[in-house]
Amino acid sequence: MASVDMSLVFRIINCVVAAFMVIGGIGTIIREGFPNFITGIFCIIFGVITAVFEFRLPSQITQFASFMFSFLGRGLFYIFIGCISLNYGALAIASGVIVIVVGVVYTVLHFVPGVQAPSNMQRSAFEESLGYSTRPLEQGGSYPGGGAAYNNGSYPSGGAAYNNGSYSTPATDVGHGSPGSYGGSFPTKTYVSDGPGPTV
Repeated sequence: MASVDMSLVFRIINCVVAAFMVIGGIGTIIREGFPNFITGIFCIIFGVITAVFEFRLPSQITQFASFMFSFLGRGLFYIFIGCISLNYGALAIASGVIVIVVGVVYTVLHFVPGVQAPSNMQRSAFEESLGYSTRPLEQGGSYPGGGAAYNNGSYPSGGAAYNNGSYSTPATDVGHGSPGSYGGSFPTKTYVSDGPGPTV
C-alpha cells in the first residue's frame, strides 16, 4: 500500500478551509446590516489569502502573517475566523464549525511530536519568502541584503573578503601608515618600564 503524502493532505485541507471561509463570508454578507457586511468581507479576504498561500508566498503579505507558518498559529487563526461567522445563518454557521474543527486539530497537532507541517507552513518558508536564505552559510547561503555569504569570503555589503585579510572599507594600517588592508603587520605594542621601585 502506497504511503500517503501528508504534506499534500494538509495542503488540500487548507484549500478546503479557505473555501469554507469564503462561503461563510458570503453567508454573512447575505444577512442584513453593515457590520455583517464588513465581517463577511474580512472572511472572504482571509479565505482568499489562505488559498493563495498554498500556491505561492508573496512577501507583501507574508511579512504581516508570520503566525500562518506553524500549526499553532494557523490553528488559532482558523478558530478565530470560524468563530466570527457562527451567528449569521445556517450556511455561515456550518462553514464556521468546519473551520473551527480544523483549527482545533491544527492546534493539537502543534503539540504532537513527529507530526511535521507541510513545507509552506514551516518557518523556513516564511524566511525564504522575505528573502532570507535558510541554508547554512557554508552551503552558499546568503544574508537578507543579498550579499555573499560570510563563509564565501565577503560581508553582506559586498566588501572585501575578511578571510583574505581586508575589510569592506579602506582602513589605515597603523603599522605602515598607509591606507590598505589589515592584512599587513599590526602595530607592535611597546611596554615601557616604570623603572626600579621606590627605595625604602
